[in-house]
Order: sequence, then structure tokens, then C-alpha cells
Amino acid sequence: MRQNKHRLWLAAAVLTLLTGCFSQSVDDLYAPPKAPDDYLMLDNKISEVLDQGGEYAAPLTGELTQKVQLQDLDGDGIKEAIAFFRVSSDERPLKIYIYRQVEEDYEVAAILEGQGGEAAINAVYYENLDDGPCKEIIVSWQVSDQRQLLSVYSIDRGREELLRTEFTGIRLFDLDSDGQKELIVLHEADLPQARSQEEMSLALSPENNRVELYNAQDGVLKLDSSALLSQNVTGMLESRVKTGYLRDMVPAIFVPSYFGGSNGLITDIFAWKDGRLENITLRPDPENPSVLQSQNTIRWYNVAGTDINGDGILELPAPEGLPEYKNTGSAPNFWAIRWQQFDSAGTAWPVFTTYHNEQDGWYFILPDEWEGRLTLTRSDRAGGGERAVIFSYWEGDESVDPAPFLAIYQLYGDNKQTRANLSNRFRLRPVGEDESETIYAARLYTDNWDCGLSEEDVIERFALILADLTAGT
Repeated sequence: MRQNKHRLWLAAAVLTLLTGCFSQSVDDLYAPPKAPDDYLMLDNKISEVLDQGGEYAAPLTGELTQKVQLQDLDGDGIKEAIAFFRVSSDERPLKIYIYRQVEEDYEVAAILEGQGGEAAINAVYYENLDDGPCKEIIVSWQVSDQRQLLSVYSIDRGREELLRTEFTGIRLFDLDSDGQKELIVLHEADLPQARSQEEMSLALSPENNRVELYNAQDGVLKLDSSALLSQNVTGMLESRVKTGYLRDMVPAIFVPSYFGGSNGLITDIFAWKDGRLENITLRPDPENPSVLQSQNTIRWYNVAGTDINGDGILELPAPEGLPEYKNTGSAPNFWAIRWQQFDSAGTAWPVFTTYHNEQDGWYFILPDEWEGRLTLTRSDRAGGGERAVIFSYWEGDESVDPAPFLAIYQLYGDNKQTRANLSNRFRLRPVGEDESETIYAARLYTDNWDCGLSEEDVIERFALILADLTAGT
């Protein structure tokens, strides 16, 4: 009975992958799934592995985490089935079976195996890396939490392994604009547990923090070129690495890392230039010219790069602390974020400046005319329900009180609607738009200082912070 249920489940799952159709009647939902004979034959082949002690071992991460996946690997228009297993009794327990359809039956076309020390299959990708008809299979084998192995297999030549290397992360992206994606491999230093000065110096050698670009030529996947990250980075933020475009629409990869301990961040930008991979933002440190770093992307406030203005180009933040009236602390409480685009020469170009309120989940585009005249304070209502940021005119003279000219409110609780409609307040988002929990409103104090904005201008400059802003480069 268990085996029959398994077969029905697999057949239904394969059919779902193929059709993508969910428009079933109620009767259909409760009826046993009916599978064509060829998928039952595939089920028989998969059951052979399961009956011999195998179990499913689907990839842990990425977009493709199904136990059985369908891909046209050889470009003939017929999809192969790829199944992921662990056979614990085998010397090499992790296995990837590739089944090819032959008329109405399936046969094993290839079996890909780990080396024996892998704990799991972390991720899998299918990509045509050359100009041939077949896709290569790119597998990330997880050895431990800190160690991964990358393998690239060519199926049109049996199961030849084109590449095996340790790595920190990979991206598939057409960096050289030849119409074909390249394999970009990220490497970072493996910091020793003891962290003595000698060990740290060796681990942080520039060669240990690099980006490599692999190209497939004449059926061979080879290292085309590599480029170094900034010196003195202390850990790559692999999950935040992004691919995108520069100001002159040149493809680029943006690699953020910790810098100067855990408080600082730095982003290295890599692009294809003069026939090779280059870190285009690398510059000599003004205080120590022998040290190369991406000087224009160093920051001490954690906000992420994003396409902030929606023009298809990734902007990076350059945060600056805003002056505060009678501030007794050593660190800024409010930050202005200067957003910059970069061109292929590594030159930064300003876009606009925002005040970012991550605590309340919004940002505001600051007019250039406010620079040098702005200070901010918080005014949170006792008992909850209202959080406010007050924008005030102030040129830095401690003997002169700041003059409030704009307040932005985050309102929540039972009486939020009433407080949003108080005299002189106006909504920052249309009524009824995502107001199940929070309302955003504002007020202009026109008697204190003419800030140059109307209510419509304030509404236009206000936006909610998307998750991308706190989880990117």
C-alpha cells in the first residue's frame, strides 16, 4: 500500500510540474490521480533506488528544491527527470540520478555522486554555459556549515566533471555581454579559530578574498580571469551579493563585505573591462596608499544597496550622520543616505539623498536645499499608538532653538483613524491602502520656515522601506 501511494504521489507531482494547471473540479480533487504509463515507468525506476535503501535528499536552498525535477538537458525538446537521493550504505551516499525518456520507458542516463564527505546537496542549477545545445548541471555540495564544494557536470559527454572547487558563493550572469552566462565564483578567507595575529594575516591575504569568472570554450570550462576584493575585509556577505547594471548599462556584480570589524560595510563592484574581470571601485587608501580598497563604498550604517529610483540601475548608499541639537551621545541617531550610481570607471554619481527611518519602516527624499539646515528629533506618544519624526530648521547654532517645519507620523491602535484626521494632518498614502495595521500621516508647520514643499510634494517624496533595502549589498 505504501509503495502504491508513493507512485500515485510521484505521478501527480510530475504531472503538476509539467502542466502547472490547478483548475480542477471538486470531484477531480478527490479522485485518484491518473498518470500516463510513461510516468509510471519513471516511478518504477525511482522506486528501484528507494527499495534498495535510498531516500530522497532534495537540494536545501535555491529556486529548485523539489525531490524530482524536470529539465530538457540535451536540447531535444524532451525533458529529462533528475532525482536526488541519499543511499546511506554507499561509500558515496549523495547521488543525483538523471533519467532519460526512451519511447514510453525511462532509463538511467547518468549518476552524479559526491566524493563521500558531503552532508547534503545545497543547491542545483541548470545552465547552458557554452554555445552547444546542452545544459550543464551545477551542483553545490554542502560539506559543513562553513564549507561548500562546487561541481559542474557536462551531460553531453556522459557525466564529465568540468570543475570542482571550494567556494563561498556563485552567480550565473552574462558579465561580458556576449549573450552567454558565465559562472562567477566567490571566495573568501577562512578565518582560523585561534585568530592569532600571524594566522589572521595569512588568512586575510588578498588572494584569499577574490572573485573568479569561468568561461566555457571548446567544451572546456576554464578560469578566464579573477579580481581581488578590498583589502582588510573580514567576511563576505554572500547572501547579499547582487548582479545588476552600472550607470552606463554595463553588467556588474556587487559584493558586500564586513569591514573594520562588524560595524563597517564595504561593497566591491566587479565588471568586465578590457577583456578581463576587474574590481572597478578599488582605490589606494589615502592614509596608506599601499592598501587598495573600494573607498567610495565604505559605510558605518547598515542600509543596503537597491534600485532606489526604479531606473534599472543599482544604487549604493553613502550614509552621513545628521547634526542634532544638544546631542550628548557620540554616535548619530539620525542618518542621511546619499544614494550613488557607479559607472564602469568606478566613478560615483549622486542620485538623491534620503532620511531613512528603519524603526518605523519609511524613508523620505530630502531636497538639496535642506542640506546644512536640518536637524531631526523623535516625538513618540506616551502609551503608544503614535510615533513621530520632527524635521526642524537649524543651522548648527546651539544658542538658537530648532524651528519645526514638518512632522511625519506612524499611527496604529484603535483610534489611528481619528488621529490621522486631526487638524492640519494629511495622509501620506491613499485612504484604504494597506491600513490594516498602520497609517502614515504628516503635518507642515508653515509659520516656522518655508521648506519649499507642498503637501503633494511631501506625499511624493515619502515611501515605505522594502525588505530589499535592509537585505542587499
